[in-house]
Amino acid sequence: MKHNYILPMVLLTASMTVCGCTGRHEEMDLSGIHTSAARETMASSTVAATAAPTTAPETEKAPENSGAAAANVSAKVETYKDTEKGSISIQYPVVSNLSDQKIQEQVNELLLTNATSIVDAMAAEDPVTLDITCKVVAVDRSRLTAVYKGTCQVQGGPYPTNVFYTNTVDLKQAKSLGFNDYSDAYTMAGYVMSDDVEFYQATEETTRLLLAHRATMSVEQYTQMFEQADFPLGTSEEMSFPESFSYTHEGVLYFSIPVPHALGDYAIVTFNMDGK
Repeated sequence: MKHNYILPMVLLTASMTVCGCTGRHEEMDLSGIHTSAARETMASSTVAATAAPTTAPETEKAPENSGAAAANVSAKVETYKDTEKGSISIQYPVVSNLSDQKIQEQVNELLLTNATSIVDAMAAEDPVTLDITCKVVAVDRSRLTAVYKGTCQVQGGPYPTNVFYTNTVDLKQAKSLGFNDYSDAYTMAGYVMSDDVEFYQATEETTRLLLAHRATMSVEQYTQMFEQADFPLGTSEEMSFPESFSYTHEGVLYFSIPVPHALGDYAIVTFNMDGK
């Protein structure tokens, strides 16, 4: 369900509510907010399995007359390594037990391509050290959601930066889903700039600093950022790796925004989608 926020003209001067959050939102009072609407090459790389399969029950029941029930869809995590562009280690999921073998091959190619697309983005000029882990948040016969976290350091750079990106894949159509499949850029830009915004696992002090940084941004900047969020990446040669990534889990929309290195390089915003 999509939700609409348009901000009051004096929003940035309005008082800000400190809300370090680890759970879902309480019912929000909206009366003060008026509404409106690379791939990489595998030639020099090696791939090795590094983790046991992650399994989730399928959500669609097999027909009773089909004999034995089909095996559950599963996703094991493997590791891509590349030594030509630096010291690169990136985990990614591999799906098995889809009913359509051709779709399964397309899904796995897409998952690998997206997971490793950060290599070309970060190692365009200088070698990098990339250490990225993958967590499969959810998988069933319809969809897989993976969250990637780690660090990236360009050769000669002063310090490593924290990295966060996600990939949600429609397993029936072998395509990536993104921000506009859950909400829309303008709506969530308004939410980020509102007093209702909540940050995932942020302390009161961290929330205060994040709100101070937010005051340097605008609805227009966040809208543009969210319009370019998530996979698939654009085809333009000028298209850079997205600054924001999103996913949904158990009725909550999670999406990242870039912040200064002193605040961790990214923050996760949460929005409760249930009943909104």
